[in-house]
Amino acid sequence: MKLSRYLSAFAVLLTVCFSLPAQEPGRIAAVEFQKPKNGMTKQYEDGRKQKAAWHKQQNDPLPLYVFETISGDEAGTYMVGRFGQRWSDFDKPPIPDTADMDEFNKVIGQYVEKVVPRYYEFLPKVSNPDMSGGPKKYTEVIVFHVRSGHGDDFRSAIGRMYDAVQKTKWPLNFEWYELANGGKDGTYVLALPHANWADFEDKPDVKPFRDMLKEGLGSAESESVMKRFDSSIEDSYSQIDEFRPDLSYIPGK
Repeated sequence: MKLSRYLSAFAVLLTVCFSLPAQEPGRIAAVEFQKPKNGMTKQYEDGRKQKAAWHKQQNDPLPLYVFETISGDEAGTYMVGRFGQRWSDFDKPPIPDTADMDEFNKVIGQYVEKVVPRYYEFLPKVSNPDMSGGPKKYTEVIVFHVRSGHGDDFRSAIGRMYDAVQKTKWPLNFEWYELANGGKDGTYVLALPHANWADFEDKPDVKPFRDMLKEGLGSAESESVMKRFDSSIEDSYSQIDEFRPDLSYIPGK
């Protein structure tokens, strides 16, 4: 599946999702994909609200964001994550892992079919994040699986795309993540934020991605970059995630 159809809509938004909180020093996103049992979505959501209240009682200093996947094969799955972490932070979590797991099992565990933990690394050198703070209402997530042996081609291509964005001052926001552990090697995630459904529309006042790339890199290199990018991709898929502040824990709220 070619990215050009998606990146021409870079003029549009994870999920990851995955919006990285502003000014966090770490790059690791620890995300659990939680699938409620059939017919138990309400019980699961009620449990998540209880879990958020528990984090508040514990004076947890770190936010715990919850997103619901609302399109694609994984619709109905919830993503629960902490962002902006360092690997060393997991050695000394503000709430002990055993206490956290005990509370999860008490109020949520019985309603969950499966839990899949994954760790992603945010790639700041090729991202243009929205620094206004906090996740947007929706995130369009595009997941790419890179062909074995083509990782350098993929990374160099998105690096040159980023250079063009910076040179042309292209105004749209996006974030890149690489799967660090918990899934298929060579997995990359592109997350594009949307404030509302209307924000998915093409923006007539924003230059299309291909035109921006040609302006920033020149006609010959822009074509070369897109060919290198497309040939490095084994497959890709997309979904939309909705931020669920009612299920999330945000310190001070």
